[in-house]
Amino acid sequence: MQRQLEQLEEEWEELKEKGELEELKKDKELEEKLEEEELEKEEKELEEEEEEEKEFKEELEEEKELEEDELEEKLEEEELRGIKGVIEELKEELEELKDLEEELKEELNEELERKFEKKLEEFEELKEEFKELKKDEELEELEEVELEKDKELEEELEEEEKDLEDELEEKLEEEEFEELE
Repeated sequence: MQRQLEQLEEEWEELKEKGELEELKKDKELEEKLEEEELEKEEKELEEEEEEEKEFKEELEEEKELEEDELEEKLEEEELRGIKGVIEELKEELEELKDLEEELKEELNEELERKFEKKLEEFEELKEEFKELKKDEELEELEEVELEKDKELEEELEEEEKDLEDELEEKLEEEEFEELE
């Protein structure tokens, strides 16, 4: 038992001298900081993509309105001239444009969904990594507490050993004294 305590004390001293615990703490803090920065970067990218999507939809709406305005102007001109065939053509063009717009919207939504899901997965992975880092840090703190407890136990055992030696010495002295009498 004494040998184990001495060995633990030596190992503890070596660790203290090397400063490995401090280095580990610094590495953990750095890793956590990097993880947090990565999370912030991912969130910023998601916001930028949402902003791009919004701008794209606005542009699409503006183009649609412009094209509709142009078509309406053409229709009015042709109606004034009384050419019904051209009016029908323009109506068909308008329908085609509407169909095209619907297709573009669907494609855009699918693309944005894919991007969003990918970013969401990356975000979830980073969150998991961050949780793991937190767990590692808690384990490290527990190990430090255990080492501290071991040290306290070792000190208590040394005190008890000293007390027992003192007691034994007293008894021996008493016995010697009794024998002398």
